[in-house]
Amino acid sequence: MRRVETGEQHVGEVPLEMFQGNRFKDKDYLDRALEIVQDGIEALNVGKDEPVHICRGYILSKAREVLEASGYNVAHTKIEGRTQELAESEFISSLVRLGVGDKEEIARMRSFNAFLDWVHEDLEERESFVKTGWKAWVRLRADRG
Repeated sequence: MRRVETGEQHVGEVPLEMFQGNRFKDKDYLDRALEIVQDGIEALNVGKDEPVHICRGYILSKAREVLEASGYNVAHTKIEGRTQELAESEFISSLVRLGVGDKEEIARMRSFNAFLDWVHEDLEERESFVKTGWKAWVRLRADRG
């Protein structure tokens, strides 16, 4: 999260395990994303009168619903500019921390197919980086495995 006027920011991370198995099927990641947003609202002291621009992505759908129901001025927005750069930088840093590779390796696999190719190069070790609870994973695993 980033307050545009001041540059203040709040960062949180949804753990990988929430995208695997039953935790993915149960959509636990939506609850964790909501917690991160609520923590950011508190940390940045966001008032209900100021606009809160939230990405249109599904992972933040519960956060949008809860904030709207709580009286916040929520705008469903395509995130661009410095806020998008911050999000991408944090994402890449998290992949480096997880051991996916260094920044250059990650930059080379920014497409969906490039990432799948990377996973399949060492499926037993790298499958833990995949949304294994995702219905399509069974097919994608078999297609390339």
